[in-house]
Amino acid sequence: MKRGITIIMVVFLGFTTMTNAAIVELDLFDLGCPRQYDHDNSTPDPSYWKSDFDLGVTLTEITNVYMDWAGEITAGLAIYDYDPGNPFPLEVGIYASLGFNPSLRRTEVWGGETTYPEPEGFSYLSKIGPSGTVAWSDLLDGEGVITIGYTEFIILFGRYVQHGSILLDKATLSVEGTIIPEPSTFLFFAVGLIVLRRKH
Repeated sequence: MKRGITIIMVVFLGFTTMTNAAIVELDLFDLGCPRQYDHDNSTPDPSYWKSDFDLGVTLTEITNVYMDWAGEITAGLAIYDYDPGNPFPLEVGIYASLGFNPSLRRTEVWGGETTYPEPEGFSYLSKIGPSGTVAWSDLLDGEGVITIGYTEFIILFGRYVQHGSILLDKATLSVEGTIIPEPSTFLFFAVGLIVLRRKH
């Protein structure tokens, strides 16, 4: 009986040491993510991009999800309806959202106004949505949907007369959590247990 308990404890301890905290990164350019985003009427729509993805791992826990991105933002030009002769530069933004409820799992970067008409550089590690495994339970299998898009302010009594643009130099999805080992790792561990048991 004691020997059986010992073997069970070895298996348990072996499993807990094999599961490990990690940060999994996915370069979105490898999935076809465009580098430039703006707001015109061409086809396909250059204002957003949407894609399925697979991180290539299975997780037992997700603590945080980030966008690690960098690039340049060129502001737009806007007017108020009551003063159309005085256009002014106004920030535009880029957002990243995950899943089928993107309003809750979204991050944004805005800029360009202070450097207009020249672009403004940015480089951020932006947290997406809430923290914790419950909030990301649909991502535990490593698969999901991501959207990257261009966005502008809603101007009360006004509008953009010249749209801005975003140029991405980096776009990496980063998931922080605990990874389940691959089946081959379990097999290797099981063989080790059998050899150990035979020696005793």
